[in-house]
Amino acid sequence: MSQDLLDYHDALATLLQTHRPISRTEQAPLAELNGRVLAQDVAVRFDVPTFDNSAMDGYAIHGDDRRHWQVQHRIAAGDAATGLTLQPGKAARIFTGAPVPAGTTSVVMQEHVARGADDRITLIDGTRIKPGQHIRRQAEELQTGTTLLRQGQRLNPATIGLLAIQGYTHAPVLARLRVTVFSSGNELVPPGQPLQPGQIYDSNRIMLITWLRALGFEVHDGGALPDQLAATRTALQQAAQHSDTILCSGGVSVGEEDHLKNALTEVGTLIQWRLFIKPGKPFTWGHIGKGSGHGNGNDNDNGDGACRVFMLPGNPVSSLVTFQQLALPTLRRLSGLPIEQARPLQLQASADFRRDEPEPRREFVRVVLRQHEAGWQVTPVAQQGSNMLSGAAHANALAETPPGARVAPGDRLTVYPLFELL
Repeated sequence: MSQDLLDYHDALATLLQTHRPISRTEQAPLAELNGRVLAQDVAVRFDVPTFDNSAMDGYAIHGDDRRHWQVQHRIAAGDAATGLTLQPGKAARIFTGAPVPAGTTSVVMQEHVARGADDRITLIDGTRIKPGQHIRRQAEELQTGTTLLRQGQRLNPATIGLLAIQGYTHAPVLARLRVTVFSSGNELVPPGQPLQPGQIYDSNRIMLITWLRALGFEVHDGGALPDQLAATRTALQQAAQHSDTILCSGGVSVGEEDHLKNALTEVGTLIQWRLFIKPGKPFTWGHIGKGSGHGNGNDNDNGDGACRVFMLPGNPVSSLVTFQQLALPTLRRLSGLPIEQARPLQLQASADFRRDEPEPRREFVRVVLRQHEAGWQVTPVAQQGSNMLSGAAHANALAETPPGARVAPGDRLTVYPLFELL
């Protein structure tokens, strides 16, 4: 491997370790919290349960050593049992979630008693009572003043429901990461416009924008950059003033018309260029110092200190692969996720194909991932070229093959599902 080429796993580890979460925070309403990251601990406001209540439809009783009780009260969910006390030998008809009255020793399921016309209930033969059974005790789940959710936790529907149980309407979260997306090249034309000789439609930018928006990022469409160094330099400087990250596709190869890398070097700091992977070799990253218009040379700044720049290859599949496997995990890290949660989701699957010609670089093969009785299995799609987005469009995962490896049917491969968070 050439000394200036970085292996994928080394690149991913470096990106995740040298990028820290942004520090901007905001209060967001419950309906907008899914996927957001808590900026600080959230406390338990109220005991859960807030009062002793019944876990079953049945009867609250006083006296677990008895077989008969006289029913005197009826308590439904939402009723108050304040001032009500069961005396020995007495019972109350009760429903799930209803408060148990003082003096209750247990709740008996309605299926375990027979009720007579005189409102007397009798325990069915063979039924045993465990003292305190079917009573949910106050604060047995959550206790006032303890921690409900911790800083750094990624919120989901269950945790949002937990916030609602505690009466919260908003929660403190890290602000949405602001991402500006550019494409680069004179040959690019927006879909819908007529193509002239030598032109192609711009697909990478809309692919990345829709992907990012679906994941909840705050996305700005920067448009297509012309093959001009001055214009590219100005666009990067301007975008850095209002963005946490800049994402570009194309213009990072070694051609005379590829100006992005040079522009970044002039207005910021280039950290790494070229990886030992296929597809996606010319993946580049660096940063632009906010406000100053130039880099500060410190790759350990957090997202608020510098605008992070990720430059993806122009070939559509290379752009897709490097975004999912490298740029997106870093964006998730900047958004507040711990390193292990920011990593791409992976699983193990068996190969349903053979490859006798080893690839010298680490390769991400576009595959169809299927569940079989024996476990996960992957089959490559037909179109594997880095310019062939049609192949990736019919794939649902990337299968990783190590450098120089041959593949035989049944071999175990590390597989990364595509679009796993959408």
